[in-house]
Amino acid sequence: MNYRGLKQAARACLKDSTCHPRRLAALFLLCLYAVPLLSDAVSFLLEYRLSRATGLGAVSPRSQLELWTMGSFLVVLAWQVLWNAGISLFSLRLSRGEPTGFRDLTAGFRQLGRVLVLALLEGLYIWLWCLLFVIPGLVAAYRYRMALYALLDDGNLTASDALRMSARLTYGHKLELLVLDLHFLWYYLPSFAASLLVTSYQYGLTPHLRGVKGLVIVNLINLLLPLAMQLAALAYVQTTEAHAYNWLLSLDRARRESVRHAYRPYKA
Repeated sequence: MNYRGLKQAARACLKDSTCHPRRLAALFLLCLYAVPLLSDAVSFLLEYRLSRATGLGAVSPRSQLELWTMGSFLVVLAWQVLWNAGISLFSLRLSRGEPTGFRDLTAGFRQLGRVLVLALLEGLYIWLWCLLFVIPGLVAAYRYRMALYALLDDGNLTASDALRMSARLTYGHKLELLVLDLHFLWYYLPSFAASLLVTSYQYGLTPHLRGVKGLVIVNLINLLLPLAMQLAALAYVQTTEAHAYNWLLSLDRARRESVRHAYRPYKA
């Protein structure tokens, strides 16, 4: 895999795009985080109501909080899956020099059933492999890495077909995809650092951050640090990955064509 070539191609696509990638990424991130933030706000109000209730009066607020927590988790998860499908289609079209726009971000909602079934099956398969050990789970994650691109690229594929196609495309190339991710380690570090700070705060390992002020600071860092990096480089990282999919797809087509020629019946 030509990592430098993939990244150069991605930068060229971003430069030549008629749709400003950073503006579209900003709109994508705004919509992506709007629902989780709204969910957290409602949860905070329910928790505040529960904290002020006493005795039997706390039964109803507690039930509401538990129901809301479960329901909002599923809604937020589905919302993020569908929006991520949109940015994947945008990046795929951008990598091929096709016209792009805000409509691409709604692709997941236009194919709601297929995208959600794919996410469910992919998550289930990866989880089952993780039960064996971390390494098999990691291998499974890279095996199905291109399933979403395959599903969005071909409207005739089912979720199971997309998973099988991804397994075929990534066969012999999983380590290369891992190395490609390592090239973007700088992109993932802010999210890791923010998560580490939140964990440290929860376990009391940051004594200088206490009380409401410390809680506000930690949550702002946890939100703004990854958001700033995503705003700056999301389109670049996604487009590079889309180019990797195109490269794997071309290799698969060439391999299947060579097999077809090799087994073509001989004519005297």
